[in-house]
Amino acid sequence: MNVPSSPEERKIGKRGWSINFKFMMLILLATVCFLAAIYLISFGMLRDFSLQTSEDVALTILDGTDSRIRNLFEDYEALARGLASTRAVKTADPGQMRDLFVSTVMAWKRYLRAIYLGTADGRMYEWGHGKEFTDNTPSFPPGYDPRARPWYASALKAEGFGISPPYQFASVDALGITCVLQVKDDEGNFIGVIGMDILLENLQLILDDLEIPKNGRAIILGEGGEVIAGGLEGAHGKQLPLKRFELPDLAARLSADTGRFTMNIEGQETLFYFRKSRPAGWFLLVGIPYDSIMLPVRELLALITVMEALLMGMLMMALSVISNGLISSPLHSIVSVINRIEGGERTARVRISSSDEFALLGRELNKLVDTVEEYSSSLESKVKERTEKLRALQKENTRLRVTEERKRIYRDMHDSLGAKLTNIFFCNSVARSAAELEPGKLTELFDGIETNCLDAVRNLKEIIGGMREGVPEGGDYLVNLAAGIRRRLSHNRIRFGCRVNPRGLDEALDAESKRELTKIFDELVSNALKHSGADRVSLSFVQEGDRLRARFRDNGSGFDPRAALARGSGLTNIDFRIVRLGGELEIRSGPGKGTEFLIRIPMERARAEEEA
Repeated sequence: MNVPSSPEERKIGKRGWSINFKFMMLILLATVCFLAAIYLISFGMLRDFSLQTSEDVALTILDGTDSRIRNLFEDYEALARGLASTRAVKTADPGQMRDLFVSTVMAWKRYLRAIYLGTADGRMYEWGHGKEFTDNTPSFPPGYDPRARPWYASALKAEGFGISPPYQFASVDALGITCVLQVKDDEGNFIGVIGMDILLENLQLILDDLEIPKNGRAIILGEGGEVIAGGLEGAHGKQLPLKRFELPDLAARLSADTGRFTMNIEGQETLFYFRKSRPAGWFLLVGIPYDSIMLPVRELLALITVMEALLMGMLMMALSVISNGLISSPLHSIVSVINRIEGGERTARVRISSSDEFALLGRELNKLVDTVEEYSSSLESKVKERTEKLRALQKENTRLRVTEERKRIYRDMHDSLGAKLTNIFFCNSVARSAAELEPGKLTELFDGIETNCLDAVRNLKEIIGGMREGVPEGGDYLVNLAAGIRRRLSHNRIRFGCRVNPRGLDEALDAESKRELTKIFDELVSNALKHSGADRVSLSFVQEGDRLRARFRDNGSGFDPRAALARGSGLTNIDFRIVRLGGELEIRSGPGKGTEFLIRIPMERARAEEEA
């Protein structure tokens, strides 16, 4: 059923998207949303897994380092206690201590620099290894007293084995710590302090032995946050004070014995895990750059994204082939047949070659075309003939109805209202002539009758001539309206007052609003004359924003507004006219309470019509 696209189909394609394109775009959108969701979920899961793996590795390293440092100092404690228990130390015999201390230092020289004994009377016996030693013996500055050194004070404060804070060694220009232990004789008398020096740079050997993955680093901090050993640039100085670890709220973060935090180290966001080590009281930190943690995640997600893109491309190609064979081709065939029929080829039919829904649609279309063709051939002539007859009848009917309606209107106007109004006018002229001797009230009444008659004749001429009813131009409309109401009420000796604020409100009213207001107030005045029994009526026009509010009030007998509206009186016509103007009517009345009509209509109608 594959056929080339017709010109009409190409025009349709230019005006909108084809079903095949919409189908492909919807599938693409759904696939992209699905893959994006998978990407986000995968990213979250892989990130959490990487962070958890890094934490597990860091904690394992911390456990191993803590255990190693603890075992090291336990060995030093055992070594110190063993040395302190020897007779050579208890008797402060330099000859015996030299061989003992030198052999011990050489056995532990990876970390130990020297071993010494500072006596209670200020003598100092020290042996070690290094360039600052001559024949394993150091040189001290004049007046050197071990009792004034930080390590001696640390030993006196400690009840047993202790570790001094980092300090400047006297025999070498370097910083280090000292493991100390008080020495007593068999009677418990204090002899002195035995010390074992460890350079801070030797502590770095412990950290160098760690194999931290992902470009990680280890740091040892003192209790005050000073860097004792670690991989920070310039952290190992040879002078006090030691460089502090630059972290806001360091004391608060290290208040716990274990935890983690994130900070920027040398331009890299680094995730640190820490633990407090006993007995030194140091904090062991293992930091792994966040980028190194997330690098495998990014690489894996990049690979997943590439694979998803390839699979999505293959999916779209497969869907394009499938949709073209199952949807586009059958539709093109059906549309081609329809276009051929529209072009006048009445014998064109859809070729059926399958049993799917499009084949069913093609069969139904063929049946419909056959049926239409049968009816078309028999009805064309009848429709044409009847159409011509109908047009002729409609034209004649319209002409007759218009002629008859004009005759009826003219006859009725001429025979009834025209004659009566003319008689009133002539009678009024005769009465004026007869009343010349008494020009008082009668003349005033006849003037009003004459004016009303002339207005009525003019309006009737406009109606008979097919003209739209107009509003007299010139002057202030609201003032003229109030003057007409005053004249009508004065005949019945009803006092009337009117207020317009501000002046010129009628300029915002269009002609239709003025016409409707005239009819509304004619009806209200008639009701007041006929039904209210009032002797005082007031009227006010006030602007409320973009609306005109009119208040018509009398002090008459009042009535029930709901009952009056239900009877379909003139109030219904008033309400209808106000609603036509887009306004609203509010009636406040009751038996013996007088009546107040509040009318609100928009004043923007005229401006809107002018702008339009």
